Amino acid sequence: MTPFDDKPEFTPDELTAEFAALFPQGWAGADVFAELAPRGWEASPLTAVCHPSARQQYEEQLRFHRNLANFPLRKPDAPPPPPEPTLAEIEAGYEPSPVEPERECRELVGQCLWDIFSDNHEVVAEDGRWLHLGSARGSGGFLADVLNAQPGPPPAPRPEMPPDLMARMFPSTEGMDPKVAEIMEEMRREMIGDGGYTYLDFYMGTHAVAERADLRPVYEMIFRRLKARGHDWEYHFPRIGLVDFRPLKKQLDEQARREKGESEFEGYDPSAAFEEEQEEQKRDEEIAAMRESLDEGHREAVAAALEEEPPATVQAYRAVYGDFPQGWPPEVDE
Repeated sequence: MTPFDDKPEFTPDELTAEFAALFPQGWAGADVFAELAPRGWEASPLTAVCHPSARQQYEEQLRFHRNLANFPLRKPDAPPPPPEPTLAEIEAGYEPSPVEPERECRELVGQCLWDIFSDNHEVVAEDGRWLHLGSARGSGGFLADVLNAQPGPPPAPRPEMPPDLMARMFPSTEGMDPKVAEIMEEMRREMIGDGGYTYLDFYMGTHAVAERADLRPVYEMIFRRLKARGHDWEYHFPRIGLVDFRPLKKQLDEQARREKGESEFEGYDPSAAFEEEQEEQKRDEEIAAMRESLDEGHREAVAAALEEEPPATVQAYRAVYGDFPQGWPPEVDE
């Protein structure tokens, strides 16, 4: 169960119509530019999102490097991470890129929409129904579909993947079962696209670029539109969970045995069963330890967050609605 199960929701058609009402001129319409960049996109601090300085790139890579080295689930016997990047290395390869106002604005608005509508947060209509876009991936896919339906420039060309990697990921569907071939084609389209945006363009929102510029003006623009439509927003502090898929595997294995007409004890080996039981117990202990580590990390993150300024989304909500959203401040688990 999740906090969102069994809640009344907007239908897919209602969601599409609601997004059209929220942005009647699109995500880079004249009304959006008037709110976000009245002096022009090139003069806006928001251009840094797509055009980070060499120092910003250095700080991002350094932060990523250190976070990876200190990841709580990193195994003690894992090989050491590569050396930290240096500012000189980043500056040596730095090249400024041309500004594309319409494309950059559309993409930033979409990423900020993911931050508000996804990431476990809730947008709730006046009648109590939830504007649920789906899972983190599903939300990205919905936003991509909304943007693809708008007139405007396509996304920037994607880096080409090595042919051998493409062949391994998406083998030829010739002679393949039609249903499997259809699934493979859908996966390819979702990851690579057909000239349009895919869920990957909005998955995780502004997570990778949030430090490049103050995004509160974008969040405030979105919240003003939500408020005008009678919607509210509930905040949920981020949390990493650990899923154990062994029960599902056991269920699928049992179903396969039944379909083959095999009994539960067919081929039973007491010695092998004992070894499997020992392995399962060891795995239980490892999972319990990892979950405790994640829980402790969550408690520390909440405690640290309470000592700092609220997230940009929360600050923007307060600026528009006049109070903190439900869910802020978060509570520390005992």
